[in-house]
Amino acid sequence: MKKYITDIEINIIFILLSIYYEITFIFGNKPLAYYGSLNGDQLFHITRLSGLKNIFTSPINFNTYHGVGNGVNLFYPWLTFYPAEIFSKVLHSEFKGMIVFLLLVSYLTFVLSYYPAKRYLKWDTKRSMIFSFLWTYSTYRGLNFISRTDIGELLATIYIPVLIMSFIDLIKRRNYDNWIVITISMSLILFSHVLSTLLVTLVLILLLIVNYTDAKDIKVWWSLLKAVVSTSLLTIGFWMPMLQQMKYIPTTRPFVAILEDWAININDMIGDSINSNYPSPNVGIVVIVIVFISLIKFRKLSIDEKKILMITLALLWGCTKAFPWSLFQSTFVNYIQFPWRLMMFASFFAYLLGAILLDEIDIKYVVSLFGVILISHYAFVIGLPKDKVTLLNNDKNIEKISKEYINADYYPKAATKDPVSIENKKFVISNKEAKVLNYKNTDTEFKFTVVNKSNKRVIVDVPILYYLGTEVKNNNKLIPVTISSRGTVQVELSNKNNNVVISSRYTKLARISQAISLCTALIIASIFFTKKRESNDSKN
Repeated sequence: MKKYITDIEINIIFILLSIYYEITFIFGNKPLAYYGSLNGDQLFHITRLSGLKNIFTSPINFNTYHGVGNGVNLFYPWLTFYPAEIFSKVLHSEFKGMIVFLLLVSYLTFVLSYYPAKRYLKWDTKRSMIFSFLWTYSTYRGLNFISRTDIGELLATIYIPVLIMSFIDLIKRRNYDNWIVITISMSLILFSHVLSTLLVTLVLILLLIVNYTDAKDIKVWWSLLKAVVSTSLLTIGFWMPMLQQMKYIPTTRPFVAILEDWAININDMIGDSINSNYPSPNVGIVVIVIVFISLIKFRKLSIDEKKILMITLALLWGCTKAFPWSLFQSTFVNYIQFPWRLMMFASFFAYLLGAILLDEIDIKYVVSLFGVILISHYAFVIGLPKDKVTLLNNDKNIEKISKEYINADYYPKAATKDPVSIENKKFVISNKEAKVLNYKNTDTEFKFTVVNKSNKRVIVDVPILYYLGTEVKNNNKLIPVTISSRGTVQVELSNKNNNVVISSRYTKLARISQAISLCTALIIASIFFTKKRESNDSKN
């Protein structure tokens, strides 16, 4: 009974800390605001949210991204973001739905860093609480939450502790059944943010390298193989349709960065981290102090603690210009865009060390440190820019932004030659005698009427981007559709009056892939609960 009471008390603390984290966000400044001087992703993600209303039947929302039919949901994972849409429907407000969703995100970040630390690292309550607090209130997470508002990376932050800690437990303690947890957590990261999946994979490889003597066990590799196969099958519903689209419709990728240019000078990283503010990428003064103390106490550290410190330093090095990023510019690694994304993982390992160091200190001093961090968090939010701010604190503003916001990521490459004509709704018609009337967007359809005054067929190039799965009906009958020279929907019309409706459906391959993902999820859930029941029976 005592255990459950303790858990209830701990979860109440997590809820209160999550509320405080967001209260500073709401009352300390402007919630969900886009800061022009910080160039965050608020507009992109709030528009993504508006596009999820009919996501299970229509992958493309024709009412968002300036009404061009951007296929962002085919390329950017949305499953773990979908609860925000559920909250929006229940509360009849996207603004309220987003606020509640972000509150849940903070709470889950606490929970899924605290309990894995206890289970997989075998830590006690105090040490696990310290890590959970440091991780959730980390400076880099604050950057993602407050100024950048990178929802994908923020969601990945929830599941990273589960993945890495269960991975360590598999290697160090030979808990071979951890492949199930590794599968689930890695899949949730992929369903949140593709780039974080790439980075965490590199981190896991680094962990294998520094623990190569423990990784010699063939059963460990068998468990990892099962995790890789299961993760691939569990997430095939996302990546297979994406690859299908990319194969048949060459699309633009998000911003291609020169890695070396976006790496940070060592002095700047240390200086910004000492200031610990949210506008610029940094790891915060807590991480700097932890690393400094660990280096001083290096000889007293255990072998595992030294390994954690080595990984932390390696990841911090990777954030800087001192790392030879030019060697990786022409490889798949350039997809990470910004080397400073490694700060998230450097912070993770630094906080592992920090939890160990702080565990040796009297609890009253730890609580005092937490108090300083809470006050600093509020101060950092208050210190955000006051000029060039686009408010997203009501549904009217959100609706307006979602309809008007333009983002050329994931456009068919052909559309990038003349995107303005598409965004300005310019129809291209082979016969000048034909007229386009009454075009309009809904969430699931783009409708227009063509009056063909000639006796000849007319080819209409519609200002809607073309992706596989696009369907066109003319007078309620399906008609063939092709891609135009500018990457848009093109149809041939012969009737005098043509009432055209464009919609989007998942391809047959996409539906098969989704079915495989669903079946895999059911199988893994069955295996998980079976093993859990067997474990409970053996204990009893």
